[in-house]
Amino acid sequence: MTARVLVAAALLFVSRASLVAQVGTVPANSPFRDLEKRQDVTLLVGPSFGGRDKAGAAPRGGVAIGVRYDVPLGGSPLSFTSAIMRQGSTRDILQPGLPPASRIGGTVSQPLYMLDAALSLRVAGNKSWRSLVPIITGGVGMVTDFKEVTDSSRFRFGTRFSPLVGFGLKFAPQRSRWTVRADMTNRLYSVPYPASFRDSTPNVPRVVGVNTKNSWTRNTMLTLGLVRQFGRR
Repeated sequence: MTARVLVAAALLFVSRASLVAQVGTVPANSPFRDLEKRQDVTLLVGPSFGGRDKAGAAPRGGVAIGVRYDVPLGGSPLSFTSAIMRQGSTRDILQPGLPPASRIGGTVSQPLYMLDAALSLRVAGNKSWRSLVPIITGGVGMVTDFKEVTDSSRFRFGTRFSPLVGFGLKFAPQRSRWTVRADMTNRLYSVPYPASFRDSTPNVPRVVGVNTKNSWTRNTMLTLGLVRQFGRR
């Protein structure tokens, strides 16, 4: 009897020592949860802040709205991401032959349309932390205004190549197909200048330097999104 008690006590001691030696959190109490592999379709809306170019001729920021699609790439923490956005914008019409103080000939509405293709990385891998999923996105896109030349300066924004990088935070409750996310996205694009911006006029400074044919600027967009998830759990 005494031997059985000693053996039982020894087994209990070894078992408790093994538990104490383990590193980490008991799974039931862990703040990390496996993510359900699903496709996301997100309706996005939020303000954009168009960076000012050297001449002050580019469309400025406004309210943006669009749709984003995310699909996981196998068992990796990567997803393919695409988005279509419309940004309400205005721009100043410049009159290059006039002095800077009277150069702005008016302000017009000029929306921008954006098409993106990117890869998104879930920072914590295929897990959420307290139902939160931080995401880093990087890729390329196009920005266009679908407009022809509309003023005497011959300025035209046109269609521009646009590398982008972003950071997002998604709320991912288990067993729910509806959720929300917030994102900050920075797009870079060049603003082309017509020859009239570089031409000289007696006693009037040029709009930009004689060798300045374009100016790179940054567009920062902050969005909130309503997410609908599809596919298997």
